[in-house]
Amino acid sequence: MRLALPATVILAAWILLYLQIDPIPTWFYVFAWYPTLILLDAAASRLDAGPSMLWRRPMLFALAWSPIVWLVFEAANFRLHNWYYVFLPHSVWQRWTGIILSFATVVPMVLLAERALRAAGMFSTGRGPVVTVRHSDTRWAVALGVGMAVLALASPRTFFPLIWGAVFLIIDPILFHRVPAFSLIGDLNQGQWGRIGRLMLGGLGIGLLWEFYNFWARGKWIYTVPWLEHTKLFEMPPIGFLGFPFFALEAWSLYHALCALRIAVPMAGTDKCSRTRTAAAGSAAAVIAVTVLLGMESRTISSTVPRLQDVPGMTVPQVAQLEAAHVRSVFALADSDPEQLQATGSLSPRAARELVDKARLATLRGIGTQHAAVLVDLGIGDICALARQDPDMLSWEISHRYPAPRPTPPEIRIWVRAAARACGD
Repeated sequence: MRLALPATVILAAWILLYLQIDPIPTWFYVFAWYPTLILLDAAASRLDAGPSMLWRRPMLFALAWSPIVWLVFEAANFRLHNWYYVFLPHSVWQRWTGIILSFATVVPMVLLAERALRAAGMFSTGRGPVVTVRHSDTRWAVALGVGMAVLALASPRTFFPLIWGAVFLIIDPILFHRVPAFSLIGDLNQGQWGRIGRLMLGGLGIGLLWEFYNFWARGKWIYTVPWLEHTKLFEMPPIGFLGFPFFALEAWSLYHALCALRIAVPMAGTDKCSRTRTAAAGSAAAVIAVTVLLGMESRTISSTVPRLQDVPGMTVPQVAQLEAAHVRSVFALADSDPEQLQATGSLSPRAARELVDKARLATLRGIGTQHAAVLVDLGIGDICALARQDPDMLSWEISHRYPAPRPTPPEIRIWVRAAARACGD
């Protein structure tokens, strides 16, 4: 039963996604990932004959603090511009709820993957060369981490990969001095490489699954990694998957730094939290979360779920006519045959063709109705017209006529390439 129920939920989510039944396409990541957490927890429990961890204090703390851990990287992305989000819920409160629920799975998945691999006997011996770590070594490690972070943020086009490792080098040496048992550097100091190996292997597996689920979802993220925009596995450049093992190390260290501060509980569950510290940290975390979420609204959220009334040139009577013809979403309109819409008597041939063209433009690669309106205003009313544009010239024109953080030049390049594929150019 513990395996059958979450597996059934995942299967149902895939079926509803395939049938494009709302709200699953927008919320697919959430509906797929939480039962995946339950499956992994159940598998780990069976392998090591231990209890479920999902509803115990350590995992509840991990779920609560996970959004803050990931928002560190979201804040860095304001400068890096390595990814952006499309077709998120239109309502702000739904959008923020979806973001927090999604980010809440990050740290628990890293912790559960490490436990599952340990239960399966992966790297169980884990013995390797002892790396003697002195106090001076940790100071150099922190300095190196800070330097990497500064380089990544100062010159993101060249040094953006350094962020995936910089945080670990900053946090884990401090953790090593405070609670060596939590520190991965502490593992190296004892010649114990098993936990590091499990975290890195688990991080790679999690990354593949993250990107797989994300690829099929409607509400999703899209990468705009410098030099690597053309070749993708799912939405990620293949070489980018190498960042996930290092991110797993960072997620481990960041979460256990919170444990060392006694505002979170480690998986072993032997440490106690300070209620006063937890309350104060929780208040600070809420302020940080709201601040970063507000930043995401303008810097990394490119589009929301398009609505019929927001399609460029759409009139109120036309919305009513389309709904009477059982066309109730922009995605349904984009899939419609203009001649069949005309045959219903609800639209003229020209209006039917123009509305379908604009809907197809708005649903292409997360463009959305707001950006589609800009393109239409520039005389780009359909996908094939977009395919004929020079991305750099179009980016220049949009930035000068409609100054705003979005769309960025990489986004526009993604649009034009997608339009060229869709139009057969």
